Amino acid sequence: MGKKKDAKERILNAGLKEFSSWGFSGTRMDKIASRAEINKAMLFYYFSSKENLYQEVLRHAVRKILPKIRNIILLERNPKGFLEKLPEIYINFFSENQDFIKMIAFDLIQRTDMIKTTFKETIGTEFHQGPQMVLKKIKKWYDKGAISESDPLHFMINIISLCLFAFIARPIIETIFNQKIGDQQFIQKRIKSVINLLKQGMLK
Repeated sequence: MGKKKDAKERILNAGLKEFSSWGFSGTRMDKIASRAEINKAMLFYYFSSKENLYQEVLRHAVRKILPKIRNIILLERNPKGFLEKLPEIYINFFSENQDFIKMIAFDLIQRTDMIKTTFKETIGTEFHQGPQMVLKKIKKWYDKGAISESDPLHFMINIISLCLFAFIARPIIETIFNQKIGDQQFIQKRIKSVINLLKQGMLK
């Protein structure tokens, strides 16, 4: 069982590296097998097609962050705590899983349907009511006069976009400002900056 788990983990890690470098269309299964240090037959034994492997790589990454988001949604009762905790979860995840971000960015236009289906299935399995639950919670906060943003969807988009942009646009930011970003000092400053901006802009 241990060897099987180790082999599957190596395949998922290798798949993530290849898909993030070449996208779905440009990735070759023999390259993944080589990177995972297994033969191609074993690769197809665990994952019968490139499409199945691609979807499982996506699911594997999403499952790393979903339980943490779920806990915030279920347990946090006020917007201040929500805005203080959620950016840290997102930014740490994005910084630790940049190959996943590259993979999504690479195929977001060409493989939109597959990405949408995989996200929907994973969230549906792991936390079925999560998205609607958080939107309802945000609406209640607005109705109580606790936040300034009336639209729950835009409330969440504001959080996610502020957390994500630096990692998607990292090469451009580093080129324009001639500074390397992404180390632990940058991550901690980014978390504090985003939290401060969100609290100043959306709390009443």
